[in-house]
Amino acid sequence: MTKGRLIAVEDDLFSVADRIKSIDDKYKIYYNGESKKFEVRSAVDDSLQVILPFDSLDCRAVDYVRKTRIERINAILEEIEKANAEAERAAVAEAAEKALNGIRI
Repeated sequence: MTKGRLIAVEDDLFSVADRIKSIDDKYKIYYNGESKKFEVRSAVDDSLQVILPFDSLDCRAVDYVRKTRIERINAILEEIEKANAEAERAAVAEAAEKALNGIRI
């Protein structure tokens, strides 16, 4: 089945489409011929759920769909906050190190 640029993926070598449907039976997998990416959409209203960042369907796709489910939004936001805080600490430490190295006593 095709919907314009979208090609439905119903069977694949590693049964990834079935494994993703087992996460949520409303999920449908499509290959977007324009962007060359796999998309997970809702079978209810065809809304885009996630674009998979992989060139092929394999176990990474299943893990990615599980990880990005809306039920995990608080955990995802916490991961982002931790990463941002660590990046900020590293930037401050690097700036302080450069400033101290610039001052020669």
